[in-house]
Amino acid sequence: MTSVITISAIVASSGLALGSPFATSVESYDPGSNATFGYTDPSTAIGSPERFTGEGVFPSGVTPFNPAFGSDEIVSVGAGGHLALGFDRAITNSASNAFGIDFIVFSNAGFLDASYSDSDDTNDGSGLTGANPFLFGAGGAATIQVSVDGSNWISVTTTTLDLFPTLGYQDYDVSTPFAPGSIETDFTQAIDPSITLGDLANLTYDELRAIYGSSGGGIGIDIDSTGLESVNYVRFLNESDTAFEIDAVSIVPAPSALALLSMTTLGATRRRRN
Repeated sequence: MTSVITISAIVASSGLALGSPFATSVESYDPGSNATFGYTDPSTAIGSPERFTGEGVFPSGVTPFNPAFGSDEIVSVGAGGHLALGFDRAITNSASNAFGIDFIVFSNAGFLDASYSDSDDTNDGSGLTGANPFLFGAGGAATIQVSVDGSNWISVTTTTLDLFPTLGYQDYDVSTPFAPGSIETDFTQAIDPSITLGDLANLTYDELRAIYGSSGGGIGIDIDSTGLESVNYVRFLNESDTAFEIDAVSIVPAPSALALLSMTTLGATRRRRN
């Protein structure tokens, strides 16, 4: 019994207590002055990012070249607007999180497929970033804020919601698949934020997918600059003139906490055997 209590305490204190790694509530929403028409349902930002989009219209897998586009999948925040989301488990500021990233934002940005404009017409639609990679759909810059109580907000950064476009399944072997995959990507796994758009020049879809590995992409955010140990709310303000869209937000787990839990479980097992 003692070992069970110890493990439970570690789970709770490390932020690994049962709860969704995605936003679970909409605290407030103002579409702003120029939100994209028909994309004003804030509840679409709750839960996991989309893996398969366009059902009933153009059903296709979500890849960096084919982002989510359904009105029931993303919510638009226009100029002067905002979206505030709540989480039922804490977003922790931990240096042991991968690359120091604490949460990940998913939008509907995507790479323009340069295979349609290159000199080789046999690869059209294959997925190619091109010499000067261009991301469409990112929209205006978002001012991202966090809060402990949902009332007092601290700004973390102002950024366009572009790198890295969402990838729904690891085993998609074409840039625009027409059926769901079988191996889901991990939406809580961050990609190295030091990688820039220029680093992705002239990559094929397979080469880009190799950089993602098992990650589902997204824009990694580190809350260290706020001085807060943990937060339960994230807010997006649009202080630009151009709308942007939000698909979802995920919490990045701390590997050290997982390792600690594993070691404690192993120790408890050994004590029981002895």
